[in-house]
Amino acid sequence: MNSIVLAEDHNLIIEGYRLLIDDIDDLEIVATASDGEETISAIEKHQPEYLILDLHMPKVNGLDVLKYILEYYPNIRVIVISMFGDPAMHREVVRLGAKGYLLKNSDRDEFLLAMNLVMKGKSYYSPALFKEHTKSQKLPGSTPVIPLVSLTSREEEILTLIAQGYTNKEIAQKLILSHKTIDSHRTNLMKKINVHNVTGLVRYAISNGYE
Repeated sequence: MNSIVLAEDHNLIIEGYRLLIDDIDDLEIVATASDGEETISAIEKHQPEYLILDLHMPKVNGLDVLKYILEYYPNIRVIVISMFGDPAMHREVVRLGAKGYLLKNSDRDEFLLAMNLVMKGKSYYSPALFKEHTKSQKLPGSTPVIPLVSLTSREEEILTLIAQGYTNKEIAQKLILSHKTIDSHRTNLMKKINVHNVTGLVRYAISNGYE
């Protein structure tokens, strides 16, 4: 049985997470925490496989908790949940290595999708966050975190789907293409962007406002 810690300072939201996690096989809540200090203590005591982390926590804020956990417990897969889709905060969360980022207004299906992907060793970043990034890129004087490269419309479409957590098989079905064709596009994307894995593609997509 995989273990998970819930770090959230509102009891009603914690209870909502409990109900959702009850629907996930092989996942058990071993502790809850209502502030940053309790979160760190729970992680040190239980060393769970997963952590759901609210960014806005009392005592020690969620971002500092995230930095600590990913430095000392890098194998824990962290899903960050926030009330706001701040682009700078999102970039920092991805840079630090969180496997997921959801907004608190995400629905049940998106939460379960994110957990399912993270439990399979993948990442999930809410599509709603891409809209915030797109807006920030249009502000005067703003520049992408990672330089843009020239992509075809098909490559942009596939990159966006990769960043939204779709597998190659799902992308192939969605675009009515072969699995081999999607593999080829993904390889070409990695070469163009100069990254070596899907996480690199996701970070590029988030930094440059694909949605």
